[in-house]
Amino acid sequence: MALLNRVTIEQQVAILAEIGITVNDGVAVDDLTEFEDREKLELQPYAGLVESLGYEIEREPFTPKCNRLWMCDYERIEDHGDYEVVLERLELMTDCALGLRDIEDYVDIEDDEAWVEFTYRGATIHWDAEVDNDWLDPYIIVKYDALLKKSRSLFRIYSIHTDCGEIAFFAAFTPEQKARFDEILKIELILIEEQA
Repeated sequence: MALLNRVTIEQQVAILAEIGITVNDGVAVDDLTEFEDREKLELQPYAGLVESLGYEIEREPFTPKCNRLWMCDYERIEDHGDYEVVLERLELMTDCALGLRDIEDYVDIEDDEAWVEFTYRGATIHWDAEVDNDWLDPYIIVKYDALLKKSRSLFRIYSIHTDCGEIAFFAAFTPEQKARFDEILKIELILIEEQA
């Protein structure tokens, strides 16, 4: 009977692509099954595959498997450039909805100072970040989402509300894509602004 519920990885990938969750070029099926085997992913469709798509491939060039989803390790802020990478990843998730330019940051854990700044619509915006060892200040992501909202972008940032330890799951969707995502999966994603 379980075989009747089986959805192949290829079928799942095709359905997810219809709502904007596309697998990046160069990502192989082996990259999708590195944490869970094919049988488990197909007998319990979508949830495991969506989680896998949030990670980077575990080989050169270590790029995202899918731009729209991000399994973000919060312990990632160690030096200059780390917040720049975070904003670049958020821009990738939203198809560069904000068009941020000239992203620069400063990170000095020992001096308890971190910030990121960038050019947005011709203006320089500066965000200070709270320093907590090597932990990402999640309010940087909240501020990015607030800027999406202010810019009237259709994209918004969502995440799982439950505590996942040092990893957070983020997704970027338009309202239509989010509604379709909710029909397919039973993962409760909440707007990041509602969790701040």
